[in-house]
This record gives sequence, C-alpha cells and structure tokens, in this order.
Amino acid sequence: MRKALLLMALAASCATYAQKEVVLNFNIRNTHDNDTLTLSWGANNKSVTPLITSIAAKDAKEVTLPLNEPRVIVMGMKGQASTLELLLAPGETVSVSGKVRNSNNYRLERLKVEGAKYQDEYIHSIRAYYETIDSLQDDVKSQYKDVVRAIENNRQTQNWQAIGQLYQTKRGKEYIERTLQTFEDRNDLYEEVVKMHRNTFMGPLLMIRLAGRLGKSYRELYNMLSDAAKLSYYGREVKDEVYPPTLVGDIAPTVTVKNINGEQKMLSFINHNNRYLLLDFWASWCQPCHKEIPNLMAIYNRFHSKGLDIIGISADQNEEDWRKTLEEQKEPWCNYIDVNRQAITEYKVQYIPSIFIIDAQGNIIAEKLRGKELAEFIERLFAEDNK
Repeated sequence: MRKALLLMALAASCATYAQKEVVLNFNIRNTHDNDTLTLSWGANNKSVTPLITSIAAKDAKEVTLPLNEPRVIVMGMKGQASTLELLLAPGETVSVSGKVRNSNNYRLERLKVEGAKYQDEYIHSIRAYYETIDSLQDDVKSQYKDVVRAIENNRQTQNWQAIGQLYQTKRGKEYIERTLQTFEDRNDLYEEVVKMHRNTFMGPLLMIRLAGRLGKSYRELYNMLSDAAKLSYYGREVKDEVYPPTLVGDIAPTVTVKNINGEQKMLSFINHNNRYLLLDFWASWCQPCHKEIPNLMAIYNRFHSKGLDIIGISADQNEEDWRKTLEEQKEPWCNYIDVNRQAITEYKVQYIPSIFIIDAQGNIIAEKLRGKELAEFIERLFAEDNK
C-alpha cells in the first residue's frame, strides 16, 4: 500500500488565478458526421450544470473555455461509454489526441494529453488509489476462493439460507472479517491520499473525486486542509458539503426567471397569497426529479385547496427540453426556467431536486426535503395550523 501511495506524492503548487482562457486543441481521428464531442464539469457534486458545451466532433478542432481556477473537465463522445478527465488550469493551451474505435460500442482510444500542468499528478493519484483498492480486494478473493464461489453459486439459485449458514462457518466468518478490514484499509488510504495533498487544491479535489458525496463525517479531514486548499474552488465545494449552507430562517430571495411564453418574470415570495409555498428546483435530465413528481402531485392534490401552492424552477439550459418535459408531465402548477442561473445562485442550490418550503410571510421554513419526509412535513404544517 505504501509503495502505491508513493506514486501519488507528486508536488503541486497552489496559486491565485485570474480569469483566463484555456484553449483545447483536439485531434480525434475516425469520427463520423453524426459524432458529437461533449465537455462537462467533472469531480463536481453539483448536478445543476452537467454540460458545458457540445460540438460536432468533425468540427472540434479548437475550443476555448474561461477559467479562473483549476477545474476538471470530462471529455466524451455522445452515446459512448468512454470518457477522458482533463484537469485544466487558467492560461493553458492543451492538446488532446486520440481516435474513435468503431465496434459494437464506439470508444475513445489512445488518448494523449499535452500541456496540462496538473494532469499527470491527478490521473496517477486516482489510478494508484484504485489499483491499491483492487489489489486488497483481489487478495481477499484469492485467499477465500471457496467461500466466494459458494456464495455466487447460491445467489444464482437464490439459496439465501445456504449463504447464511456459510457465513456462520469458520471460513465464512474469516471472509467477512477480512472483507470488513478492506473497507477500513480503504478509508485509511483515502485519508492518506488527501493528507498528502492537503496544502493545495488537489486535496479537496481528491476528496470529491475519490469519495463522491461528502457529509458531516468528513469534517475532520476537511479541517486538516491548509487555508489555501480550503479557499480553492474544490475547497469551497467540500465546505458546502461538510458544512452545508442553509437558508432556513431567511426571507426567500426575489429572483428573475422566464415563463413558458418566453417572458421575464420576477418572483417575489414576500406576503404571497398562500398559506405555504413549495419551491421545486428540477431539470428535464434529472431522474431523481422525475421520481419525485408523483409525490409532489399527491401533496398538491391533497393540500392545494387548503392553501398550498407549488412553483417549479428548471435548471435546464436547453429550453426545448424544458418545454417538452412540461408538455409530457402536465403539472398543474406554474413552472419557470432559470436561464441565467440567478435563482440557483440565490437559493444556493447544490443538488436537484432541491425543495424549499416558504410560509405566508416569505420566510424559508424548510429545505432539502424529499419523498416521505417532505409529505410528512407538509402534513404536520397543516395539522398544527388547524389546532
């Protein structure tokens, strides 16, 4: 493990960056007329802006992006499984070359990146981490081949009783113990990787990239980061996850959005005409948002006549996708689109769906509720009002 970790200990510098363009030069061979190159934000838990731009692959010779801090960009081809992560810094001119392999599933191959200062450190750190994890897991599987094989065979026949009995044997208990130990080793490795990069933006970047969603349990590790790391873009992202900002208790911000007719509309929620207002941030491409719709419909049908209204604000960048989704869903409440991202910014939306509850005076009284928790909260509100 220590040997693998040494591969990650590459020096990184942290500086203050001014807004400056990054120029990406592409040379992707074997592209077809209908191939589309996509660029998206990577290592980013904010799901409201997944796509930066898309362009016909045959025309993708040079793309310019404004950046003021190092950021991860994911390059892919629409409809393909393979992607390439690029860690870019302001002012860089980066060349990306490779080819598309034409098989049952188009894949990007032989990708080469030149001119990206932090690229090698970033990719090597990720690879070393996962190679170490894979090695730990392979060792357990190799040592307990008989147990792993027996578990798999019984799963195929859905013989859960046999699996339970296997776990009670000496070998089964040893296998469970060793498997649990690999989880602890993984956590230790994760902390060591972050601490190695604690003085630069790479520390919080790897926190997000290697762990995905973060929460309060990561506060201690975040607190070990240097001030420079905490002030970086990814440092600020990590802070928002481990110390999530809240608007509860604040007056709901006034925002300007666009309605279905393309007209600008200012939404002010101070002294609105409802007992309660449910503000739903969503997007057409967001599957969790679609899964929440039946719950919102049920809440609306039950409480609208009692003084509850719902307003939807879409994070879509493509207005046609937004309009098409509205036609399909036929929601009975008003919907708007946040084309300038002002509403998302004002409400500090990190994930969607993101739901806020606003009282009659315009105070935000709840946020980040979904599903059963949201339905029960609304029910309690009206039950308490009727006492």
